[in-house]
Amino acid sequence: MTKNKKEATIVDQAQIRKLGQKLIKRHRNLWVYTIFGFVAALINTVVFMVLHSWWHNVMVISNTIAFIISNLASFYFNQKAVFINNVDHEHSTWHKLIVFFTYRVISLIPDTLIMLVGLSWLHLNALFVKIIDQVLVGIFNYLTTRSVFQKQEHTMIERAKRCIQEQKAKKKQ
Repeated sequence: MTKNKKEATIVDQAQIRKLGQKLIKRHRNLWVYTIFGFVAALINTVVFMVLHSWWHNVMVISNTIAFIISNLASFYFNQKAVFINNVDHEHSTWHKLIVFFTYRVISLIPDTLIMLVGLSWLHLNALFVKIIDQVLVGIFNYLTTRSVFQKQEHTMIERAKRCIQEQKAKKKQ
């Protein structure tokens, strides 16, 4: 009886490990984006704090400069390290950069509003507000960034065809 329990435990652990590996592989871009997104948010926060708290620049200017620097780094990280599977090769780097910054300028609006409300109206700590800001804006940025770097299937038919091709490829292996 104990032998069967031991075997069942080993099987369960192997299944859990296999499921974990499948989840990591399936959501690789999200995991890697989270790491590099954290680095970009850290860059944004440090630049903002230096400009705003130490050099006493106006909040909007400090936030905008931090935005530009961190998003240039983010674009590089996303192109070179995050989105390396199912990559859009149809568009040039300049095209991707323009679309990337177009989305990011849209996210600059709530970014600046969060900072204004947190610092000017609520009189909260700048670092605390910036961290909350980066978490909220980071979620939006992930969703839009995927559309810049990954090849998009525009119709359900294209997605279905790709799914069928993947299933056939798995059966052949």
